[in-house]
Amino acid sequence: MIFVVFYRKMMIWGCFASCSLVFLLLACGVSSAEDRSQYSLSRCDPVSYQIANAPEKGREDLSLSWGGRIWAFTNEGNREAFKRDPKIYAPLFQGCDALSLAQGYRAEGLAKIYLVYNQRLLVFQSREHRALFLTEPDTILAKAQSRARDVKCGPYQ
Repeated sequence: MIFVVFYRKMMIWGCFASCSLVFLLLACGVSSAEDRSQYSLSRCDPVSYQIANAPEKGREDLSLSWGGRIWAFTNEGNREAFKRDPKIYAPLFQGCDALSLAQGYRAEGLAKIYLVYNQRLLVFQSREHRALFLTEPDTILAKAQSRARDVKCGPYQ
């Protein structure tokens, strides 16, 4: 009888331990997926927009943290250039769409829809927004800059 009670308790504790282990493994998996989603520019190298005139996928092993975000780079040289002067390479408005900001609301820009204007990277929500931005870029930039802090697209931290 004592053996049966002991066996049942061991089974319950074993099940509890197994479930706990599964939960921990899942939690670790979720956390690493969240880490990947924290990369700026969908893990595109911010320096490549100006050097290669096109976004190139950065490598996780060549990343650094700046401005509350993680940035990935294609090579050591790009990472060092960014480290020396990140404000030159990081997108304006923390990656928010400049046209949306000018209109008074926040919208995330997409890494593949971009423009380098006056040697600064801008990302847009859509190709239409990029085309409309180009109709009056200086006016739209001025409006976007005046409204950026209000919608939390202000300077990097």
